[in-house]
Amino acid sequence: MTFVSRRTVLRSAALAVGIGLAGCLEDVADRSSDGDEQPPENAGEPGIPAERITVTANSRPNPKFEPQVVHVVPGGTVEWLVETGRHDVTAYHEDGHGPHRTPEGIESWGSDRLSGVGAAYERPFETEGVYDYVDTQQVCTSHEVAGNVGRIVVGWPDPDDEPAMVDPQPELPSQAARAIELFNEETRPILEAGP
Repeated sequence: MTFVSRRTVLRSAALAVGIGLAGCLEDVADRSSDGDEQPPENAGEPGIPAERITVTANSRPNPKFEPQVVHVVPGGTVEWLVETGRHDVTAYHEDGHGPHRTPEGIESWGSDRLSGVGAAYERPFETEGVYDYVDTQQVCTSHEVAGNVGRIVVGWPDPDDEPAMVDPQPELPSQAARAIELFNEETRPILEAGP
Protein backbone atom coordinates (compact mmCIF):
# COMPACT_ATOMS: atom_id res chain seq x y z
CA MET A 1 0.00 0.00 0.00
CA THR A 2 1.36 3.43 -1.00
CA PHE A 3 1.04 6.24 1.50
CA VAL A 4 0.19 9.72 0.12
CA SER A 5 0.59 12.60 2.49
CA ARG A 6 -2.13 15.15 3.05
CA ARG A 7 0.28 17.85 1.81
CA THR A 8 0.72 16.03 -1.54
CA VAL A 9 -3.06 15.70 -1.97
CA LEU A 10 -3.59 19.41 -1.20
CA ARG A 11 -0.77 20.47 -3.53
CA SER A 12 -2.24 18.34 -6.35
CA ALA A 13 -5.73 19.73 -5.75
CA ALA A 14 -4.42 23.30 -5.76
CA LEU A 15 -2.55 22.65 -9.01
CA ALA A 16 -5.69 21.21 -10.63
CA VAL A 17 -7.76 24.22 -9.50
CA GLY A 18 -5.05 26.60 -10.76
CA ILE A 19 -4.96 24.97 -14.18
CA GLY A 20 -8.76 25.08 -14.38
CA LEU A 21 -8.85 28.74 -13.40
CA ALA A 22 -6.12 29.62 -15.91
CA GLY A 23 -8.46 28.66 -18.74
CA CYS A 24 -11.25 30.76 -17.26
CA LEU A 25 -9.00 33.71 -16.61
CA GLU A 26 -7.63 33.57 -20.15
CA ASP A 27 -11.20 33.79 -21.43
CA VAL A 28 -11.88 36.77 -19.15
CA ALA A 29 -8.67 38.49 -20.29
CA ASP A 30 -9.99 38.38 -23.86
CA ARG A 31 -12.98 40.48 -22.87
CA SER A 32 -13.16 44.18 -22.14
CA SER A 33 -14.67 45.59 -18.95
CA ASP A 34 -18.12 45.87 -20.58
CA GLY A 35 -18.19 42.16 -21.49
CA ASP A 36 -17.43 42.56 -25.20
CA GLU A 37 -14.68 40.48 -26.71
CA GLN A 38 -11.49 42.33 -27.58
CA PRO A 39 -10.42 42.17 -31.22
CA PRO A 40 -7.64 39.73 -32.02
CA GLU A 41 -4.14 41.19 -31.90
CA ASN A 42 -3.81 40.87 -35.67
CA ALA A 43 -7.20 42.45 -36.47
CA GLY A 44 -6.99 44.46 -39.66
CA GLU A 45 -4.72 42.00 -41.44
CA PRO A 46 -6.17 40.48 -44.60
CA GLY A 47 -8.75 37.90 -43.56
CA ILE A 48 -9.31 39.43 -40.08
CA PRO A 49 -11.46 42.55 -40.57
CA ALA A 50 -11.20 45.24 -37.89
CA GLU A 51 -13.50 48.05 -36.80
CA ARG A 52 -10.57 50.48 -36.90
CA ILE A 53 -6.94 50.34 -37.99
CA THR A 54 -4.04 52.77 -38.24
CA VAL A 55 -1.68 52.83 -41.21
CA THR A 56 1.60 54.67 -40.71
CA ALA A 57 3.27 56.76 -43.42
CA ASN A 58 7.05 57.03 -43.47
CA SER A 59 9.65 58.52 -45.78
CA ARG A 60 12.75 56.77 -44.53
CA PRO A 61 14.42 54.92 -46.05
CA ASN A 62 11.74 55.06 -48.80
CA PRO A 63 8.15 56.31 -48.82
CA LYS A 64 5.93 53.53 -47.47
CA PHE A 65 2.55 52.87 -45.93
CA GLU A 66 2.63 50.22 -43.21
CA PRO A 67 0.73 47.96 -43.41
CA GLN A 68 0.07 48.30 -47.11
CA VAL A 69 -3.00 46.05 -47.14
CA VAL A 70 -5.64 46.31 -44.42
CA HIS A 71 -9.04 44.68 -43.92
CA VAL A 72 -11.96 46.40 -42.19
CA VAL A 73 -15.63 45.61 -41.62
CA PRO A 74 -18.20 47.67 -43.54
CA GLY A 75 -18.36 50.96 -41.63
CA GLY A 76 -14.82 50.45 -40.34
CA THR A 77 -12.38 53.35 -40.16
CA VAL A 78 -8.84 53.61 -41.48
CA GLU A 79 -6.53 56.25 -40.04
CA TRP A 80 -3.28 57.28 -41.72
CA LEU A 81 -0.66 58.66 -39.34
CA VAL A 82 2.56 60.34 -40.46
CA GLU A 83 5.69 59.19 -38.67
CA THR A 84 8.20 60.87 -41.02
CA GLY A 85 7.97 63.12 -44.07
CA ARG A 86 5.09 64.55 -46.12
CA HIS A 87 2.40 62.35 -47.59
CA ASP A 88 -1.18 62.24 -48.76
CA VAL A 89 -3.75 59.53 -49.28
CA THR A 90 -5.55 59.61 -52.64
CA ALA A 91 -7.93 57.04 -54.14
CA TYR A 92 -7.03 55.58 -57.49
CA HIS A 93 -10.07 56.98 -59.30
CA GLU A 94 -10.53 58.44 -62.78
CA ASP A 95 -12.09 61.59 -61.27
CA GLY A 96 -9.06 62.17 -59.06
CA HIS A 97 -5.73 60.49 -59.64
CA GLY A 98 -4.84 57.65 -61.97
CA PRO A 99 -6.91 54.75 -63.19
CA HIS A 100 -10.11 53.52 -61.53
CA ARG A 101 -9.26 51.03 -58.75
CA THR A 102 -12.15 51.50 -56.29
CA PRO A 103 -15.62 49.92 -56.15
CA GLU A 104 -18.10 51.04 -58.77
CA GLY A 105 -20.23 53.99 -57.70
CA ILE A 106 -17.72 55.29 -55.14
CA GLU A 107 -16.68 58.92 -55.55
CA SER A 108 -13.06 60.01 -55.62
CA TRP A 109 -11.63 60.74 -52.16
CA GLY A 110 -8.37 61.87 -50.63
CA SER A 111 -6.63 63.79 -47.90
CA ASP A 112 -4.90 67.13 -47.96
CA ARG A 113 -1.11 67.06 -47.65
CA LEU A 114 -0.12 65.50 -44.34
CA SER A 115 3.04 67.21 -43.15
CA GLY A 116 5.04 66.40 -40.07
CA VAL A 117 5.04 63.83 -37.32
CA GLY A 118 1.54 63.17 -36.00
CA ALA A 119 -0.37 64.57 -38.99
CA ALA A 120 -3.34 62.29 -39.57
CA TYR A 121 -6.29 61.62 -41.85
CA GLU A 122 -9.07 59.15 -41.24
CA ARG A 123 -11.96 57.90 -43.29
CA PRO A 124 -14.79 55.43 -42.67
CA PHE A 125 -15.48 52.89 -45.41
CA GLU A 126 -19.19 52.06 -45.55
CA THR A 127 -19.35 50.22 -48.87
CA GLU A 128 -17.99 46.71 -49.22
CA GLY A 129 -15.22 46.46 -51.79
CA VAL A 130 -11.51 46.78 -52.53
CA TYR A 131 -9.99 50.28 -52.55
CA ASP A 132 -6.52 51.00 -53.91
CA TYR A 133 -4.90 54.32 -53.03
CA VAL A 134 -1.64 56.18 -53.55
CA ASP A 135 0.60 58.82 -52.00
CA THR A 136 0.86 61.50 -54.71
CA GLN A 137 3.47 63.64 -52.94
CA GLN A 138 6.73 64.47 -54.70
CA VAL A 139 9.63 65.33 -52.43
CA CYS A 140 12.97 63.89 -53.52
CA THR A 141 11.08 61.57 -55.83
CA SER A 142 7.46 60.86 -56.64
CA HIS A 143 6.10 58.68 -53.87
CA GLU A 144 3.95 56.85 -56.43
CA VAL A 145 7.00 56.11 -58.61
CA ALA A 146 8.68 54.75 -55.45
CA GLY A 147 5.72 52.36 -55.02
CA ASN A 148 3.98 54.02 -52.07
CA VAL A 149 0.52 52.58 -52.63
CA GLY A 150 -1.92 50.76 -50.39
CA ARG A 151 -5.13 48.76 -50.33
CA ILE A 152 -8.19 48.65 -48.11
CA VAL A 153 -10.44 45.59 -48.22
CA VAL A 154 -13.90 46.29 -46.80
CA GLY A 155 -15.97 43.27 -45.85
CA TRP A 156 -15.95 40.20 -48.10
CA PRO A 157 -16.58 41.37 -51.68
CA ASP A 158 -16.47 39.04 -54.67
CA PRO A 159 -12.97 39.64 -56.10
CA ASP A 160 -14.27 39.14 -59.65
CA ASP A 161 -16.52 42.20 -59.25
CA GLU A 162 -13.80 44.55 -57.99
CA PRO A 163 -11.95 47.02 -60.29
CA ALA A 164 -8.97 46.91 -57.91
CA MET A 165 -8.55 43.18 -58.49
CA VAL A 166 -7.76 43.48 -62.20
CA ASP A 167 -4.15 43.57 -63.36
CA PRO A 168 -2.48 46.96 -62.87
CA GLN A 169 -3.13 49.38 -65.71
CA PRO A 170 -0.14 50.08 -68.02
CA GLU A 171 -0.05 53.80 -67.11
CA LEU A 172 0.87 53.01 -63.50
CA PRO A 173 4.54 53.43 -62.56
CA SER A 174 6.33 50.07 -62.46
CA GLN A 175 6.89 50.02 -58.66
CA ALA A 176 3.24 50.86 -58.00
CA ALA A 177 2.12 48.22 -60.51
CA ARG A 178 4.35 45.58 -58.90
CA ALA A 179 2.93 46.40 -55.45
CA ILE A 180 -0.62 46.06 -56.79
CA GLU A 181 0.24 42.69 -58.35
CA LEU A 182 1.44 41.55 -54.92
CA PHE A 183 -1.73 42.93 -53.29
CA ASN A 184 -3.82 40.88 -55.75
CA GLU A 185 -1.80 37.73 -55.01
CA GLU A 186 -2.40 38.25 -51.29
CA THR A 187 -6.02 39.41 -51.42
CA ARG A 188 -7.67 37.11 -53.97
CA PRO A 189 -7.25 33.79 -52.10
CA ILE A 190 -8.48 35.36 -48.87
CA LEU A 191 -11.62 36.78 -50.48
CA GLU A 192 -12.26 33.55 -52.41
CA ALA A 193 -12.04 31.57 -49.16
CA GLY A 194 -14.49 33.95 -47.48
CA PRO A 195 -15.14 34.44 -43.75
